[in-house]
Amino acid sequence: MSSEYEHNVGKLLAEKQARLDELAKDPNASPSEVNSISLEIESLQSLFENYNLGMNVFRRAQGGRTGLRE
Repeated sequence: MSSEYEHNVGKLLAEKQARLDELAKDPNASPSEVNSISLEIESLQSLFENYNLGMNVFRRAQGGRTGLRE
């Protein structure tokens, strides 16, 4: 099960990774842009991992979602 947050962060992460791959192939790419995108990817990966760690505890708790929809 994935949330909209997980989906959107994953999508953004894939877009940034594709952009980094493009820049890696371009010999005229700006080193500062490559560094900037690398930092963005690192931040997005941290957001994604932290969210999943927190949600795994919540999702595994017995009855963790039962009170949310009432």
